[in-house]
Amino acid sequence: MVTIKDVARIAGVSPSTVSRVIKDHEGISGSTKKKVRKIMEEIGYAPNIAARNLVTNQSNTIGLVIKSGMHEVNLNPFYSEVNLGVSETCRQKGFSTLTTSATDDASLLAEVKELISSRQVDGFILLYSKEGDPIAEFLSSSEFPFVVIGKDIHNDQEAIYVDNDNVQAAVSITELLIRKGYSKITMIVDNDVFAVATDRIRGFEAAMQEAGLSGSCRVVKCGDEDGSLGRMLDSLFGGDGPEVLLTLDGVLNARVISHLYQMKIRIPKDVATATFSDSLLTKFAAPPQTVVDIFPEELGKEAGNEIITLIKDEEKLKRNITVPTRIIERRSTQKEEGR
Repeated sequence: MVTIKDVARIAGVSPSTVSRVIKDHEGISGSTKKKVRKIMEEIGYAPNIAARNLVTNQSNTIGLVIKSGMHEVNLNPFYSEVNLGVSETCRQKGFSTLTTSATDDASLLAEVKELISSRQVDGFILLYSKEGDPIAEFLSSSEFPFVVIGKDIHNDQEAIYVDNDNVQAAVSITELLIRKGYSKITMIVDNDVFAVATDRIRGFEAAMQEAGLSGSCRVVKCGDEDGSLGRMLDSLFGGDGPEVLLTLDGVLNARVISHLYQMKIRIPKDVATATFSDSLLTKFAAPPQTVVDIFPEELGKEAGNEIITLIKDEEKLKRNITVPTRIIERRSTQKEEGR
């Protein structure tokens, strides 16, 4: 599919200039319009009228795209808090939200295409960032408004990304654990596909290396199938176990501390635990968990503001927004006497 980016690259202008030419904007010179239109004709580019019609025939609805099964969506507080932030912003601006989710790319892409063709949404917010994501690639090539809550993997100047600095967040929590006297730290992840996971792993490993603790730095991956986490923990504590378990998010953390309880491993006496993303799961855990608070509701509010502004003004300057994080220390990392 020939896209507006292809026209811009060949013409040596920005995609926004091509967009203005298509609209016959008076701010574009006659020579530039002539050159761009000639290239459009030569390479067979036709403006995406369907997507553009949605701007004039608005549904006043924003689609939230989640790469996950609905069961996990309902369990994970991150999604509900992001949704709360998006919904609050949208409601204030006269928009509603609609959520679509699936575990496989093909089903998710089909749903996104159906929402566009049926004119049910004016724009999308993707609640993840992933290399080679077909949904982001489709929306970009279709020139359909979208914002990503996640990392700008490709340094894409034609999209908007809202994220935390997950590398630095992982560095900060790891450095805190090291300052508290821990050295044998294991990070547990249940996926390493999404940018948030790879960045947190990278920050953890960098902080351990900087402290001269690479030899006691471990990253282990567990599957979703029944028994996989228990088997992995049995293996970890089969000999000289870790001093700290740092998990990728609060849901995985809850699974870990539940298994530790069944194994009669006490927190923090036998092993300390910490994770990312604060919620009721971490606040009211037994014991309460030390976390990196990533402010998911604020991520949602920022994304909601950006997508609505983009829908109303497609020439909006694209930018990356970084929401700061903070560490909340709780009893789960309290250093015990003699450890």
